[in-house]
Amino acid sequence: MAIIFLTHCSKEKSELARASGEKLPPDQLYTDPDLQAFIQRCKETGSSWAILSDKYGVFFPSEKHDYYEKPPATVTPEEERIIAEDFNLRLGEFQQICFYIRRETYHPFYERVLAASRLTDRIVLIEDLEQIGTNANFL
Repeated sequence: MAIIFLTHCSKEKSELARASGEKLPPDQLYTDPDLQAFIQRCKETGSSWAILSDKYGVFFPSEKHDYYEKPPATVTPEEERIIAEDFNLRLGEFQQICFYIRRETYHPFYERVLAASRLTDRIVLIEDLEQIGTNANFL
């Protein structure tokens, strides 16, 4: 079963990327300690992972993007619709989508994207890093 682990982006990003304009992969762009712990756990367990960005939608580790500042509260309804469609298209190959919630920074925008997805029957919310890489079927 193909499983992917996701979490939402963070406002804390690389100052180097901001200053230089260099495009970075998500593990270098986002600097929030809790988000970094998620990435580290995925890497340690060999789990597929991605970040749900307020600006770029699904952001895989193989991709690079520019520094940006886009609080989830500023996402327009049209942008939200595009991000939800991106979620559907880019994650459709996965039978299970485990979304790691970091409660302190979890905005209703992310909840709306997950609820709007055509893949809702595949989405499982998790709040424990130890669940990443267990290969357990959460559905």
